[in-house]
Amino acid sequence: MKLNYYITESLRGFKNAKLSTLASVFTISISLILISIYFIFYVNSNILIKSIKDKVEFELFLDETCTSEDLSNIKEKIRTIGGIKNINYISKDSAKKIFESEFGKDMLEILDDNPLPASLKINLYDEYKSTDRMNKIKSQLEQIPKVTDVEFKKEYLEVLENNSSAFLFVNLIVSLIITITSVFLVSNTIRLVISSRKKLIDLLKLLGAKRQFILTPFILEGFLQGFAGGILALILLAVFYYYANTKYLSGFPLISSIGFEYLLYLILIGISLGVFGSIISLRKFFKKQKEVI
Repeated sequence: MKLNYYITESLRGFKNAKLSTLASVFTISISLILISIYFIFYVNSNILIKSIKDKVEFELFLDETCTSEDLSNIKEKIRTIGGIKNINYISKDSAKKIFESEFGKDMLEILDDNPLPASLKINLYDEYKSTDRMNKIKSQLEQIPKVTDVEFKKEYLEVLENNSSAFLFVNLIVSLIITITSVFLVSNTIRLVISSRKKLIDLLKLLGAKRQFILTPFILEGFLQGFAGGILALILLAVFYYYANTKYLSGFPLISSIGFEYLLYLILIGISLGVFGSIISLRKFFKKQKEVI
């Protein structure tokens, strides 16, 4: 019986206070869109960091006299070093082709012989890609016979390490601002819905209704508003994605990588905003009347 009453009252409130309810639903959807934009920015930043890390690898230049047997011995010694993910051999001919594809043939045509040495490209696991660890590994690689030089893009790692703390700080601040702003906007908008039914609340109190009996329909209404706001946010994001992807971002890997589970999370966040906003608004409303919930 109570459940039927709660559902009926929440739907009635949803219907009667149309303007306030629409404002609440729209506020929740805008908050979800802001959260989505931040999420896309966060994912994009991580993809960028990973792409930079993926470019950091060792390149070992081999002596001209290095034989196939020497090459096998070098690879065996490299594999004994911790953190080695894979080893790729680049022959002199392959090095020439790579050079020509990047810089053109003109620079090598003036030379009779191919001056480019054979090399090994060594990729490490991500946890080993720090300046200190790679410097230690570099010193070990330089001790291997027939290795003439060892190079890696140290400046990439320095950029990441020097800015990682700042990135984490900005990331934390932005997430806090968006979360607090969303809850503030939603709770204040839902408070308009609750204030519009002050007479009903006063009447129920005079009739001796318990606090749970009064509050539950509003919380359930917040649930419905959050759900509706989540659906509206999904529709707006889908329209924006379709337009942007068709006109400007065709095949953009970041947006297309967002899966169905993200859509479910967005609706759940919307429901959480609606319910949490309702609870905060109810507390403020009753506190104003010098009552404790």
